[in-house]
Amino acid sequence: MNAARIDSIIEYVTEGIYRDYPALLKRFGERGREKCREDNEHHIRHLQTSLKLGDRQFFIDYAHWLNGILTSRGMETSHLIDNFERLQEAFCQVDPTTEDAPAALTYNEILDYAIASLKEIEIKA
Repeated sequence: MNAARIDSIIEYVTEGIYRDYPALLKRFGERGREKCREDNEHHIRHLQTSLKLGDRQFFIDYAHWLNGILTSRGMETSHLIDNFERLQEAFCQVDPTTEDAPAALTYNEILDYAIASLKEIEIKA
């Protein structure tokens, strides 16, 4: 995926999170919004690596690691799941006739597995 499309996806996800959770802006300010963008860059880079390796477990392991960090800082697993679902929504908007479409489909499949795995963690908690 080209940098412009990735930036567009990150912006879409970040704006959606801050639109739907306005308390985040009060709690974390603009620095929090920037951190959200950075986090989504990391998510996408890990998705890209997972695709290159042909190994969805790579991303699932990343999701579990990140969830551990976030929950230790007061976030909830549901926040990460919500972020991943927003990424899926953004990837679904990729024009199926473009060269980015196959990657977007694969990213959504990888995210499906990661989300399911995180939901198992939620159930056990």
